[in-house]
Amino acid sequence: MNKKIDGFKQAIEMLQGLNLDQQQSVLADIARKDPEMAVRLKQSLVTFDDLRYLTVSMMKRLLQDISLDDLGLALRGASKELTDHLMEMFSSGMKRDINDVLMGKPRALSEVMEAQKKIMDVVLKLREKGEIILSKDKSERLV
Repeated sequence: MNKKIDGFKQAIEMLQGLNLDQQQSVLADIARKDPEMAVRLKQSLVTFDDLRYLTVSMMKRLLQDISLDDLGLALRGASKELTDHLMEMFSSGMKRDINDVLMGKPRALSEVMEAQKKIMDVVLKLREKGEIILSKDKSERLV
């Protein structure tokens, strides 16, 4: 059987399995050999920080498949801007539940990274199905 492999898609999936520092290091290596490819990969790479492009309706869809505990834990490793943006979308009760985890007892960085990975796995599946869009330029909309 000759099964075709999409190398670009495989490269994106591999990069998404790395933490941010590792991604940047690999992309820098690629940029030295093929700057155009590095730009294409970076533009296609979806990161946890890209959740700032979610709308309220997309967040509601995402919350059907993730737990508030995972979200609270994942936000420990997020920027203040992302955390503030996402928290604006929630009811006061949901904010309280998320903050309980976010501000709770210290947790290992590996747990935070695992929570982010769980959320991003769901995000990528929903994005692939077209149920959410993470558009940096805001021109792409769900209709």
